[in-house]
Amino acid sequence: MPGFINDFKCLDCKHCFKRSANFSLLNDSELALLDKDRMEVSFKEGEIIYKQGTPLTHIVIIHDGLGKIFIESPNGRNLILSYTKEYDLNGGVGVFIDQRHYSSLRAVTDCGACFIEINAFKSVLRSNPAFMEAYIREYSMRVLHTYQQFAVLTQKNMEGRMAESILYLTSNIFKDGAIKYVSKQDLAELTAMTKESAIRVLKDFKEDGLIEIVDHKINILDQKALEQVAKHG
Repeated sequence: MPGFINDFKCLDCKHCFKRSANFSLLNDSELALLDKDRMEVSFKEGEIIYKQGTPLTHIVIIHDGLGKIFIESPNGRNLILSYTKEYDLNGGVGVFIDQRHYSSLRAVTDCGACFIEINAFKSVLRSNPAFMEAYIREYSMRVLHTYQQFAVLTQKNMEGRMAESILYLTSNIFKDGAIKYVSKQDLAELTAMTKESAIRVLKDFKEDGLIEIVDHKINILDQKALEQVAKHG
């Protein structure tokens, strides 16, 4: 079960002032407003942080760990939209529509997350144009990624989709080069294919010298060749 914590990582919202580009735009009174009803929760790997269809009452900021945002399907075939980075503002399209979650967020690793009350968050957005612009920019980048992802999923073959996903993960999420914590099932849900198909494509990439898989980590061996597969797949 998730547990409430309050340790040195998040003493208060001022603690994130120098860690988050968004929070660096806030003054002391705005930080205090966000901190007033803030809750910090720890999640174990695999636990749901928020669920599609539930009320959107808080903005969630993962300050430690990795999460994935995905759309749930009645047939059990989920579609992963993106992975979160630390200090991303996670809420979704429902923030200004009907305050409902239209996707789910799951902990990929053990995570520490802060929950910011939605009305306090909106109040700070309205009072601070620079913070509002930063939030819109961050959210717009996510929407742009989703557009690009759906273009890939509908226009490219399985090899092209897998190559695009590996390049996305290494350039945006795992910048040290090695893809960690992402299971073959996750790669299948990121590329809209079955697990069996994902395993087969990964095997082909490995045999062709594009990647290596060591201790459940994926490393790119031939970046240019993988980019060509992504481009022409």
